[in-house]
Amino acid sequence: MSCLLMAGLTWSSHASADDGAGSQSSVTHDAPRTTSWAASVRNALARRVADSGTRVQAGLASWYGGRFVHRRTSSGHSFSPVEMTAAHPSAPLGSKLLVHSEETGRSVVVTVNDRGPYKAGRIIDLSHAAASRLGMLNQGVAHVTVRTALPDEVLEVAQAPADSGK
Repeated sequence: MSCLLMAGLTWSSHASADDGAGSQSSVTHDAPRTTSWAASVRNALARRVADSGTRVQAGLASWYGGRFVHRRTSSGHSFSPVEMTAAHPSAPLGSKLLVHSEETGRSVVVTVNDRGPYKAGRIIDLSHAAASRLGMLNQGVAHVTVRTALPDEVLEVAQAPADSGK
């Protein structure tokens, strides 16, 4: 493990050499310059997220709300059933997932903000808003596929142009 951590570090080693006359001189050996440790960690995490984007999960989704409203999620934010969020056991917190209902044909993009579900056989827990958009509120569960959302599938709210008064 320490070898993996050291692989991305930039360092200089300093050694003392005896010139035979009893005096010591400082010799600097510069190691080949590589990326910083922080940059190598960011690169490794980016590769992990990119690799996980090709993975598609299929299974049962459920939704949660009620007693979880205003409780702190794993991301540190307060749970709100009106936001498009989800609990997933392993997707990175803050990542965007595309959830597609096999039953209704609808899809939603959710932000992972919590861990779960904790019921056997479930692959994702959706907020009330996300479950409503998928059309699964009455059933409680739905057969879905889940994958990382592509950048063009994630729509950010754009600011409307200023009214020119005309």
